[in-house]
Amino acid sequence: MKHPLLTLSLLLTTVGFSQQKFTLQEAQQYALDHAYGMEIAELEIERAKQIYRQNLAYGLPQASASGQYIYNVELGALVTDFNGDGTLDELVFGTDYQAQGGLVVNQLIFDGSYVVGLMAAKVLKDGAAIGAEKTRSEMQRDVAKAYHLALLSAESVEILKANEGYLANLAQEMQKMNAAGMVSKADADQMMLNYNNIKNAVRYSEGQAKVAKMLLKLQMGFPVETPMQLADDLETLVVNASSASHLAGVSFDPTKTVDYRSMANRVEGAKLQLLNKKLGYLPTLGVSYQNNIQYMSSEANIFGDAAVDIPSSLVAGSISVPLFTSGNGRAQVQEAKIQQHQAEIGLAQMEQALIMQHASTVNEYYRAIADYLAQKESAELAQTIRNQRRREYEEGVGSSTALTQSETQYQQALQSMFLAAQTVLDQQAELEYLMTQQPSK
Repeated sequence: MKHPLLTLSLLLTTVGFSQQKFTLQEAQQYALDHAYGMEIAELEIERAKQIYRQNLAYGLPQASASGQYIYNVELGALVTDFNGDGTLDELVFGTDYQAQGGLVVNQLIFDGSYVVGLMAAKVLKDGAAIGAEKTRSEMQRDVAKAYHLALLSAESVEILKANEGYLANLAQEMQKMNAAGMVSKADADQMMLNYNNIKNAVRYSEGQAKVAKMLLKLQMGFPVETPMQLADDLETLVVNASSASHLAGVSFDPTKTVDYRSMANRVEGAKLQLLNKKLGYLPTLGVSYQNNIQYMSSEANIFGDAAVDIPSSLVAGSISVPLFTSGNGRAQVQEAKIQQHQAEIGLAQMEQALIMQHASTVNEYYRAIADYLAQKESAELAQTIRNQRRREYEEGVGSSTALTQSETQYQQALQSMFLAAQTVLDQQAELEYLMTQQPSK
């Protein structure tokens, strides 16, 4: 039997090694391979392929076979005056047993809707591919934002814990100083209150950090209950984001964004809808072949010697020409023209909106970097002030009020710095999403 301590040690080691560690790029790649949204997008592409095959099959030869076996429990009769003597005679027609089978082959020669249907199916496939690309871009952006939030939450917990230790030490010192008559009880109690407040803040922040990491796992398609570690740190990502400002200077072409191409795909669909209404004025042509055989017998075995078989076959052509619809067809064409025009207006509006969005995002990106640098400097100054206030208080030349205010000011400065860091990273993610270009063919 294994030693209990050895078993526990092995278990903890296994759990420790089982935790996966992700950089931001690794988290984004994992999401592309496992996220639920990507699975749905890939299935949508496959669905579009099947729709195309359905439309294609509609214009190919269609064959069907049918069969029937009949037992006439009571044959029908015709009553007539057969001899002309005024007496009605009953004439029974048919046999007790009948069977028939047939084969029908249809081939479409021309149908305007079929031609447009094939073209529309291709537009649908293209739209599904663009949709999957859009999902990938959105997935990378959303995972990046969730990763930033998880890092920020974890970093906040660490800072709060460090300050908790700092205030715990300070509160203990002030309790001793109060016992020695060096500070008032009100000052000692105030510092203990500050310590209790930050303990509550730590507990709340730990819960927030757990939820933030679960959100990241959900975005990635990673099991939310499975432990996971983050390999990147917040400051390194912010430094990289600040040094990547060249991205804001890259020439922006709104027509290559996934949003624009998605709208352009809708315009193509509207054009095909108009074409379909126009082709509705053309005739529909088709040809069919039928081959039938009928068996009749007085015996149940319709293939026996007593059976009679009657074959028949035919070839037929069909044409359907729309003649008069009381203006319904023309109204449908006009409606389709309006829908196409609406889609084209929406596309033009999309192009202008993307240009404005790019300019706004670049501006916010630069502002976020400047704000982060300012907040970082403010946090460093607030820390210096806090340390100075503590030295002054310990030397008896400072007040507990000033010490408490400096601590509050430091906490607020740290919070502002972290939020500014998150804004920089999120603006970078938005800019990268907006700059998503059409893949090279």
